[in-house]
Amino acid sequence: MPVISDQIGLTLDRIVLATDFSPVAEKAAGYAQALAKRFSSSLTLTHVVDLSVATLSEEAVVGLPIDEMRYETAENQDRLLCDMTLAGVRATAHTVESHNPAATLVGFAKEIRADMIVTGTNARHGLSKAIHGSFAEGVIRHASCPVLTIGPKAKAVPKGGFCFRTIVFATNLRSNAAYEAAFALSFAQDSVAKVYLCHVLDHPGKDFADTINLEFRFEAALEKLVPQATYDWCSPECVVESGAVAPHILELANKVQADLIVLGARPSASWFAHLIEGTIGQVLTNAECPVMTVCTA
Repeated sequence: MPVISDQIGLTLDRIVLATDFSPVAEKAAGYAQALAKRFSSSLTLTHVVDLSVATLSEEAVVGLPIDEMRYETAENQDRLLCDMTLAGVRATAHTVESHNPAATLVGFAKEIRADMIVTGTNARHGLSKAIHGSFAEGVIRHASCPVLTIGPKAKAVPKGGFCFRTIVFATNLRSNAAYEAAFALSFAQDSVAKVYLCHVLDHPGKDFADTINLEFRFEAALEKLVPQATYDWCSPECVVESGAVAPHILELANKVQADLIVLGARPSASWFAHLIEGTIGQVLTNAECPVMTVCTA
């Protein structure tokens, strides 16, 4: 997905579907299949056997027997590969074993120069998150390509196919906002979608007048993210609101019936951070549509 001036040349030649064969992963597979068919992409079905939850002993109390995990993985991969092939998708299967599935997946996607990673997440909370970390967190914070994440509340792909008709791009207007906006606009242009650019003031002004002035200023900043050529095919709307960031993004997405939310993500030094407590985690947990993240420094 090359950068062309202030726009992104939208090509999805190679898509990686990260799957653990769970129900939410099946929904992610539906989106990966639809994207691969729309863009004539090659699709790599990738499963990482998590050795941190495996054991070599059948009698072990904790963990799953590694041979059983390998057998089930092979069966599931064959089934999924068959489904994709019957749907007319050029697909291959790739299985590896690792103690850090997220790092392994990100490294593989980079090795094959993937244009997008598609994955599902159950948005873990509590002890489960503390023990296993978050696979989605590691992928989102380290991937060198956009990541399309299907959360637990996201709707499945309609049987008749889908396209992104309405896109919400939410930004904190930091230095890489224009680059992130270009990804959102590239997807919008492909399907001539309606685009809403959104910024939420989590620290409003000292009084009502000051807040209004800030909103006008940030609205102008949002408008600068849109190249002039965009207006030839779209009439983007800029929305600036004050309050809690994630709830306002979700409220806007629900109000306009968004098919896609696009967010910028900042890289992390850790593979096991605390995504669920942040804006991205809250949006992923509650969004009724896929969320695409673009990781920039």
